[in-house]
Amino acid sequence: MSPPCQWVRSVLVAYLDGELKPSTAEAVRRHLARCEACRAQMRLLQESWRLLDEAPPAPVRGGFTERMMGRVVEEKELSAFAARLSSRERRRRVFASVLGMAAGVAVGFAVYAWTGIAEKPASPVEREVSRHVSFLEDVDLLDEVAVIEAMDRLDRETDDGPDGA
Repeated sequence: MSPPCQWVRSVLVAYLDGELKPSTAEAVRRHLARCEACRAQMRLLQESWRLLDEAPPAPVRGGFTERMMGRVVEEKELSAFAARLSSRERRRRVFASVLGMAAGVAVGFAVYAWTGIAEKPASPVEREVSRHVSFLEDVDLLDEVAVIEAMDRLDRETDDGPDGA
């Protein structure tokens, strides 16, 4: 079914009831003039309504209106209860989430305290060393580079011979 046909069939009941704006009704009228499938759908709807109008009224048992109104009120009350219940459920979930986060933070602090907080350096030397740890790591790296260069020099000297020939 083409998109125009889908659109016309979605507004066909409103068209037959005269509920469409004039411009929209005119667009439906033009489509129906060209499309046999949509005209057949319109005829089917009109025939169904005609049969329903001709059908004898169904007998209604006594108290029908009261029972239906009671059900309407009952469903309204159930909807209101469900809305209150869902807001209560939402609050419970938020509370559980906050409580879970607080427990996580408490456990984190406990583990941090248990593993020990880094103590302040006691001596001036320790303070100086802790302040320049990255410098000392760089110095260690430079030492390694110096060792590697010295080994390379020794390897070259052994390859060239002891007298450099």
